[in-house]
Amino acid sequence: MEILDLRHLTAHDLEPLLQEEIDLWSRELLWDYNASADLIRRFLDSRSLPGYAAMDHGRVAGYSFFVYEEHKGLIGDLFAMRSYRGQVEERLLEHVIETLRGSPGIQRIEAQLMMQGSERLDAIFRREKFRVHGRKFLHLDLRKAAIFAERPTGDYELLTWDDRYFEEVAALIARAYRDHVDGAINDQYRSLNGALRFLRNIIHYPGCGIFHPKGAILAMHRPTGRIQGLILTSTVNPGVGHITQVCTAPEFRNTGLGYELIRRAIAIFRDQGYDGVSLTVTAANTRAVELYDRLGFTVLRDFKAYVWDSAWG
Repeated sequence: MEILDLRHLTAHDLEPLLQEEIDLWSRELLWDYNASADLIRRFLDSRSLPGYAAMDHGRVAGYSFFVYEEHKGLIGDLFAMRSYRGQVEERLLEHVIETLRGSPGIQRIEAQLMMQGSERLDAIFRREKFRVHGRKFLHLDLRKAAIFAERPTGDYELLTWDDRYFEEVAALIARAYRDHVDGAINDQYRSLNGALRFLRNIIHYPGCGIFHPKGAILAMHRPTGRIQGLILTSTVNPGVGHITQVCTAPEFRNTGLGYELIRRAIAIFRDQGYDGVSLTVTAANTRAVELYDRLGFTVLRDFKAYVWDSAWG
């Protein structure tokens, strides 16, 4: 097995692998991965996607790519053809980590590998001093789910998404996740600039589906005149919605606001004829996990988030 720089290959070379990945996302997560695959193809054909491919007699057996984001490296994917799974991922991962660690200015590496669940890969990350966080991909079947009871919103006015609140929403995200486990997983949550970048990605790029503005709700707190809660949604497949973000200001937690935002987003998807809604949640966020369980969400896949930071020594 030979390991090659991805920039020596084209989208045509990886097409069978990408098609298998598209099929797997659709089958296991009810997610149309075509938009993400198209973006990968464009970067491959421009020879600008850093990463590695495992080659077996001229055939691409697996690949992994990463991107640079200022001081941080993001491992975007690690995937192998079915007939090669368990044979190439470890070598690809080792090459990627070594490259990122050796890149000037990189102080942090993050990865969320949805299609990986190997304990052997966990062992590599732990050996390389990564912290490992369990995460869950959940799904609610709207054809079977109950109609959830509405809760009064009290001092809140609930608004649909409006770009004029962009910076205020980003500031809320940074405030909400400052001491939250998800802020340890994704450092974009911990600063205003990072939260602005996160929002732009959610709204303008297909990584979390196609932004669904009708299901994006902002909670304006009347006494303060500030946005104190929000939920953002996307479409990931015809008939399948996704909750990409839900948070409330720390001082307004445990008031029922988060529940009502989720309930309303689900109701909007149901009214528009969607069959299901998905979301991801960190296992350590037990209050959120318990809420989603009460609402009837089920686990489609357990996966991991991995983080390394040079500050940890």
